[in-house]
Amino acid sequence: MAKEKVKHLSGVFASVFAHAGHITKEDAKEISGLDDHAFEHAYDKASNIAESVMQHEGDKMDKFLEHFAEEIEKWTEHFGGKIFK
Repeated sequence: MAKEKVKHLSGVFASVFAHAGHITKEDAKEISGLDDHAFEHAYDKASNIAESVMQHEGDKMDKFLEHFAEEIEKWTEHFGGKIFK
């Protein structure tokens, strides 16, 4: 289960780069190692993050980190809120 959550997060992260035009969608899928269905879910999540970041007027990196941190928290809840023991 933890492996799939990490793959999802890597898919979201890589897909943000695809949305920004730095890599292709296919590259992001390859990096993630996810199947088609799981990757599309991660890609959609990345689309929302990228859109929010691009519309943000302030520091875009801060906004990206804020949104990505929310995704990390959501996908790591089963660790009891602690990735690092």
